[in-house]
Amino acid sequence: MKSLARRTVTFVQYAIIDTEWGAFGYVVRDGRLVATFLPASRTAIKRAIKQRWPDAVETSNLLPRFRKQVTDYFAGKSVKFTVDLDISDLPTFRQSVLKQCRRIPCGKTASYADLARAVGNPGAVRAVGGAMANNPLPLVIPCHRVLRSDGSLGGFSTPQGVKQKKRMLRLEDAPAVLP
Repeated sequence: MKSLARRTVTFVQYAIIDTEWGAFGYVVRDGRLVATFLPASRTAIKRAIKQRWPDAVETSNLLPRFRKQVTDYFAGKSVKFTVDLDISDLPTFRQSVLKQCRRIPCGKTASYADLARAVGNPGAVRAVGGAMANNPLPLVIPCHRVLRSDGSLGGFSTPQGVKQKKRMLRLEDAPAVLP
């Protein structure tokens, strides 16, 4: 007699909301945030979500407190994101870097080298950069607050690139932002 393997069922939902900067998307798995999509077109965000999570269900009032925090942020209000995250499917090193990055407060910046030291691996500056470039939760894990050691902006893996990073830092009144 064949034994049926137990299959774990996960419930993936997403929402796309309007902010003062445009549409913002987010994905929730089993009640925890797994991905965010910075302002872009609704079509582009929905396409990216459906490509990764084809069975995700759009849910209009998903995580209402988080939804308010996002709209407040893009309206220029000071926000501390209090949502539960799920980054458990990422490699251990990347998880530790993202957890350290999440500790950078609004209006402050850190360098890639600062994060490498914070995770106990000062020689891993490039690996930290890779973790930032592949951050599944931009805004909530504020990779836009991470700069090069010389204070320059470095990169930003969004369609608007460094321009959006600079705009976000200006919104937060971060002191290291160049004109």
